Amino acid sequence: MSIESVTYKDYSLCNPNFINGIEFLKRGMFSQACHCFEMAYEKTSYTDMHYNKYASFCGYTRVLNGDRGGLSICREVARNELYDGDVFYNLAKSEWHFNDRKRTVDVLLQGMEVDYMHPGMRDLRKKINMRKKTPIGFLPRNHALNNKLGKLFRK
Repeated sequence: MSIESVTYKDYSLCNPNFINGIEFLKRGMFSQACHCFEMAYEKTSYTDMHYNKYASFCGYTRVLNGDRGGLSICREVARNELYDGDVFYNLAKSEWHFNDRKRTVDVLLQGMEVDYMHPGMRDLRKKINMRKKTPIGFLPRNHALNNKLGKLFRK
């Protein structure tokens, strides 16, 4: 998975440890990134506006380092997030890392409700070939009724 779209909003006002972590993550230096994100996450109070972002990056880099506990961190902070698409993007990438397509799709749907223009989530949707639900769920996707109704709804 490409690390290019790590975060797309301005993070210059974030904790310096977080900024260092972003740079390490972009270079593929996951252990160093994890350490920086952990420091930012642990030194931030729950009331800080960046808390969920820091925690999600900490969890995601733990996942990249093989720690399944990072997935729990990502899931927990996504439950409380209302505005930051990066939190959902990190959770989706973490779910995908552990080959859980269904949860990845569910997280992307939630995340797109929060931040529809998030480029990382849009790219991941294309990468995993995420489709919309069929109009008639109990019929197969290639059934004639689903095809006709799908075409009508798309217009």
